[in-house]
Amino acid sequence: MATDSLQQYQDVVFDQGRSPWQDAWYRLKQNKLAIISLNFLAALVVICVLTPWLAPYGYETQNLALGASGPSAAHWLGTDIHGRDLMTRLMYGGRISLMVGFAATAVSLVIGVLWGAIAGYVGGLTDTVLMRIVDILYALPFMIFIILLMVVFGRSLLLLFLAIGLIEWLTMARIVRTQVMNIRNQEFVSAAIVTGLSHWQIISRHIIPNIIGPVIVYITLTIPSVMLLEAFLSFLGLGIQPPQSSWGVLISGGVETMEEYPWLLLFPGLTLSATLFALNFLGDGLRDALDPRATSD
Repeated sequence: MATDSLQQYQDVVFDQGRSPWQDAWYRLKQNKLAIISLNFLAALVVICVLTPWLAPYGYETQNLALGASGPSAAHWLGTDIHGRDLMTRLMYGGRISLMVGFAATAVSLVIGVLWGAIAGYVGGLTDTVLMRIVDILYALPFMIFIILLMVVFGRSLLLLFLAIGLIEWLTMARIVRTQVMNIRNQEFVSAAIVTGLSHWQIISRHIIPNIIGPVIVYITLTIPSVMLLEAFLSFLGLGIQPPQSSWGVLISGGVETMEEYPWLLLFPGLTLSATLFALNFLGDGLRDALDPRATSD
């Protein structure tokens, strides 16, 4: 009986001493699908980073005599019409696709968080002006805008990062604004004002750290949308250009030869789909883990 009471007491102390982030991580670990997705994404990132050392062939190594051939012991995923190893091109293409996804999301994160935090914290006329600008930008046909940028300034990778990032921050700004408006009148913000901190210090040190949960969730949902947009642009021939490759470029090439060489579409399509599913499952898991209502249960 005494042992059971001691164990219950230790459990209570442990639960009380656990930080909100530890609590969220504990809840996330209970979501097996989210953990599997996290492990899959981590392995994918490691493989893409180490591609120059792991790839079985060179990026541009061709065997024109071999041409397009199905999966074999020498080429596990087959080769394309130029005799290039498909697995190698998938690995190098993953570097570009993930780079675009993470970099463009980072651009949208910086702009969206700062824009939304300022609008929500300052309020009044500033909030009205900033959010009307967001509404106007929402009404613009951004796909046409990106296409014009590519045509006028060229099809560079840096331009692709900036172009996609500059259209993905609008929803981020709205989410952040709503979260900031919910907490700007709480006691810890009032205490920071009383201590004489500047508005920028309050936003950067107290406001933004307290809305990081929803921001993290939205990031995991933004990355797949950015990757899909890059794949769509590459499919249209407006994204990554040869000799560089991405999953969108490989899918575009596979569509052209899908009837004769179906593996050229199947493997890139499955890889992109698995990655997008993993990001969405992880986003759902993070949303549940960081839900304040779940924390209070």
